[in-house]
Amino acid sequence: ATLSVIVALWWARSFLIPVSVGLMLALLVLPLNVRIARVVRLRALASTLTLSVVAAVLALAAAAFGDQLARVAGRAPDMISLVAQQVADTDPGADSVLQRARAAFRDLDRAAERLAGTRPLVGGGRGLTKAAKAAEAAASAAAAAAASAAAASGTPPVSLSQTATVALRDTAVSGSGALVKLAGDLTIAMFVAFFVLSGGAPLAARFLDLWSGTTERRERAERAATECARQIRIYGAVLLITNSVVGIVVWIAFAMSGLPDAAGWGITAAVLHVVPYLGMALLTVLGAAEAFLAHGSVGAALAMGAFVIVMSTLIGTVVTAWLQGRAAKMNAAAVFIGVVAWGALWGVWGLLLGPALVVLIKVVAEHSGAGARLARLMQG
Repeated sequence: ATLSVIVALWWARSFLIPVSVGLMLALLVLPLNVRIARVVRLRALASTLTLSVVAAVLALAAAAFGDQLARVAGRAPDMISLVAQQVADTDPGADSVLQRARAAFRDLDRAAERLAGTRPLVGGGRGLTKAAKAAEAAASAAAAAAASAAAASGTPPVSLSQTATVALRDTAVSGSGALVKLAGDLTIAMFVAFFVLSGGAPLAARFLDLWSGTTERRERAERAATECARQIRIYGAVLLITNSVVGIVVWIAFAMSGLPDAAGWGITAAVLHVVPYLGMALLTVLGAAEAFLAHGSVGAALAMGAFVIVMSTLIGTVVTAWLQGRAAKMNAAAVFIGVVAWGALWGVWGLLLGPALVVLIKVVAEHSGAGARLARLMQG
């Protein structure tokens, strides 16, 4: 049964992801929607205004991240030129690591050739050596013929710039497809949240009627639903706190390092931290590239990358799991393992929704007799 549930969650992720995002979004903004509904007196209008605020916040975050990414992309040619200059200025001395490694490999090849030529083998080592030399000569002749044919056909060799261009083009195509998929999921989630918020109390009452077999079952379902909504809001608060701390720390670190637009990098870090692990990995690459371009040193880039990794590990993983575990009275290990499991099932969306989904599973298990053991296992 467990395996069947896991397969169903993976197979139906195209449907379950936007529905889950929409339901969580509705529970998260429900207090704001209630306050707006008291003023406008229309649930549909209140839901529209509430989700408009959410869309505006998402648009501002996307614009901040996109602007920062465009700036880094605009400075990419300067970064490539700086790398090329440093490579060109490298001293090709005989005592360099590369030269000594090449000499060591040549010595190893000579030793292997002497061993193969002098060791007695069945059938005559000398005959085997001649056969090997003949095979090597034939391979060299074939390679020379292939090179001559390529030169005669006018096909130029593939350069590094051409390879990079193809890679960038493929990345742009795959990234465009991912953005279209993300926009589609968000659109469906917005519609789900709109209809759930528009339904209001009658929809919640009809949902609770599904457990109306006995008064005790209905009361237990009502307590579980209330606790689920409360945990979703707690998760939103934890996410807001940790993202703000990450943004402030990155802002201070980039300002002290003399990097340009430290405030913009702080906002970018806060936005990227919404997606656990993956967002900080992207920030590590971007921050290291910015430090390399600003200081022209590989050491500065490595130091900035190491700082982002340590900071994101302490705040993004340890602190978030600890806060979420304390708020939900859960074991931090259960939260972390649950996030990894949901990330394996749903990718980026699983990393984003994983902490909340793990808590919801624990809440449902607590209020059902069959899941009492699972709830005790996940309890902090």
